[in-house]
Amino acid sequence: EPVGARVYDICEYLLMLHEAGELDLAFQALPMRLLYHAPCHLKSHGIGYPAMRLLGLIPQVQLEEVDEGCCGISGTFGVKVEKYDLSMQIGSRLFAAVQAAGSDSVLADCETCRMQVEHGAGAKSQHPIEILAQAYGFGTHG
Repeated sequence: EPVGARVYDICEYLLMLHEAGELDLAFQALPMRLLYHAPCHLKSHGIGYPAMRLLGLIPQVQLEEVDEGCCGISGTFGVKVEKYDLSMQIGSRLFAAVQAAGSDSVLADCETCRMQVEHGAGAKSQHPIEILAQAYGFGTHG
């Protein structure tokens, strides 16, 4: 069996545990309004958006997908000086949508997407697992 058949996204894996009845659902309510940006590479895996499904189990979380295309960072592409302006142009629709929507945080499964959203939209950004940790009572992201 290929290695890829045994490797999962963390949220995909936790959702599999939930579907098998093996995920602890003793979540604290989190009255938060969150936006979710699906990274381009996650979309290409064809697994849907397991983070959104997983976070939908947490009481009082309001979660909305912000589907305005690529953030523009593309790994290290947008970090390069000569690609910066193009990177920001590519992400401009996403940044505008994030600013217009307002939220407690923007979630993305990808570190570079989160850096780009914070830079381009001036919004707080977190990994979905950070929200799950809060729901389990493990503190907050500062």
